This record gives sequence, C-alpha cells and structure tokens, in this order.
Amino acid sequence: MPILDEVPLTTVELRWDSPLLGLASLRTRQLRGAIAQAFSADSHFHQHDAQGQLLYRYPLIQYRWRKGYGLITGWHQVAVMLLNLAWLDLPLQLGEDSVWVSEAIINTQAAQFGSSEYLLHYDFFTPVLLFNQENYKRYKQLDTLTQRYESDRLLRAQLLTALRGVGVEFNTQLYAAFAQTETTSCRYKNQTMIGLVGGFVANVLLPEDFAIGHAVSHGYGWITRI
Repeated sequence: MPILDEVPLTTVELRWDSPLLGLASLRTRQLRGAIAQAFSADSHFHQHDAQGQLLYRYPLIQYRWRKGYGLITGWHQVAVMLLNLAWLDLPLQLGEDSVWVSEAIINTQAAQFGSSEYLLHYDFFTPVLLFNQENYKRYKQLDTLTQRYESDRLLRAQLLTALRGVGVEFNTQLYAAFAQTETTSCRYKNQTMIGLVGGFVANVLLPEDFAIGHAVSHGYGWITRI
C-alpha cells in the first residue's frame, strides 16, 4: 500500500478529578469554548481572526469528548505547538462545572495517509455533517437512488477537502461510498442540522482520529477504521 504522506499528529486527553456526565456533543462544545478562551491569542483554537471573522480553512485543532474527559487533536504544525502548552492546573469552565486539569495524557505519532488497491472500511464515531440547510432541501427532493449518489459525491468532496487541509495530495482517482447510513439531528451554532452515521468504504488509507465534513472542530465527522 503506497504511503502518500506522514503528518504529525498530537492527541491530548485532559483529565480532572472525576469524569463529567452529559451529552458528548454538548460537552465538546463546552470544551471548545473553554480552550478557545484560554488560548484566545491563537486563531487555531477558535478559527477566527483578530477582527472576529471566521477563517475558512480545515481546522488543525479539533475537540472531542470521551468517557467524561476532553480530547484535543492537533495536526501538522499545530501538533508540535500542543506539546509545549501548560496543560496541568489549567482551569476550565465547562457549562456549570468548574474543573482543573489534573492530568494531560499526550500521544504523538506520524499519522499515515496512503492510496489502496482495495477498499478499506471505516465507521463514523460521531455523525458527519455533509449538508447545509440549502443542499439538504434539494437532497430531500431527490429519489432514493439519486440521494445515494449525492451523499457519496459529498463524501468524496469532503474527504478531498480534509486531505488537502492536512497537506496530503491524493493524486489518483478517489473512490468512496457509504456502505450504510442513518440520519440524525445535530446541533451546531444554535442550529439543528442533519448528520449521517454509519460506515463507508474508500481506496484511501486514513489514520485514526481523522475527521471530515463540516464542524470537525466541534467533534463531528470523527472517523475510526474497522
């Protein structure tokens, strides 16, 4: 299997005295807000410039929630930066809960991306957001077969966007298709959006902790390999 590139990846798991209960998607938003406030001078943490305008780029820092604790992933040049931050004793306000980081479990790796002669199987650990309000309206008006073609097309487009976002060029033809999907309602910036959960196949090697689609910095589109 030809390896196209190896991209630095750092994962930081933040722990406090005891795991916090609550919906993972809500906790992820709270974590993102707290970390963005703690490191407000760096736009990688919040995706806004000095004037508060949204930066349209693949987020190299992404936030997740697992088993009551927070996860932060950093890609490419941001991976090294995460290693040099003072995580211990960092105070965070997560909704109504005030916590202090008592442990930071840091993992670094060279995440491999490659092309594959056969199809690899993946699942979405969290829903992927492929639709906005406008294209979902059009999608709902399509027949079942055309809907499948459209969701596969959006999947391929978002895969290519994410690959370019971490500096990987996939120069051969990309094949990707959903194996099975279900729709679910997701909250993003006070809006209800439609996400897809399920699995897909693709002729590209993707590492664990990679994410695609809209709002990956909010924890959506998190991929795991089967």
